[in-house]
Amino acid sequence: MKLGKGNLSSRHKIVLATLFIGPLLVAVGKWAVLPTSEFFTRTFSLADLSTDMQHRVTYVLSVPFGAALVVFFRLFLGIRLLGPFRSILIAVAFQITGILPGLFFLAAVIGIVVVIRGPIKALRLPYFARVSVLLSAVALIMLAALLASTWLGVASLGRAAYFPIVVLCLMGEGFARTLSKEGMRSALWRGTMTALVAVLITFLFQINGFQALFLHFPELLIVETGCIVVIAEFFDLRLLAWLNPPVAVRISSHGARKKGKKFAAQKTGRLREL
Repeated sequence: MKLGKGNLSSRHKIVLATLFIGPLLVAVGKWAVLPTSEFFTRTFSLADLSTDMQHRVTYVLSVPFGAALVVFFRLFLGIRLLGPFRSILIAVAFQITGILPGLFFLAAVIGIVVVIRGPIKALRLPYFARVSVLLSAVALIMLAALLASTWLGVASLGRAAYFPIVVLCLMGEGFARTLSKEGMRSALWRGTMTALVAVLITFLFQINGFQALFLHFPELLIVETGCIVVIAEFFDLRLLAWLNPPVAVRISSHGARKKGKKFAAQKTGRLREL
């Protein structure tokens, strides 16, 4: 009986095994009862970094973990998201802004982007120009939030300045594009699930014990890479794919015109045959 998809050769499986065995040996080498404990802990640990540096390193440590979690949701569970990177980028932003202020500001920006994307697209600008206009619009929204925080004395609005502009633009553009192509239900579902995964990543890395685990055992990042490959090869089961709402098939005006011309050509051809 063949296990997995059969994409991994024997050499690939050996490399995959080392992604788990190597970090395990390093972790065991840190065991206090072993003579290698002091050397391995000093060499393969980030626990002695300053507090400020640990906070910065946490952002780095959360990225591979977030990637593994995204793959788990998309392949093992079959939950559709707005791309593979957005949940991870939003999670990094949430660690700076906080979850609730971040969610509120994210939802507000997505709503505004959806409203203005149509008029911008109607200008028939090239893709690079259209996205650049959206970036500028998101920057203006952030500045408006900062001014509002000053006028209203609401400090949480000021945290919007820490939200990466590119992340907001990517999320808004992805949601608006899904809304245009697949309908409201699919856009809301994928947007909500993307934010949910980001919240889960952020919540886990706000637990001190969870952060400490990765700071003491940074070799777990290699294990996470192995987990991604294992899920993709052996556990691409999509168990909850039935939860995804059906995609509303939409034909763009360009596609409708193209389809109409094709139909007219076929009709003309039949008339000529008669």
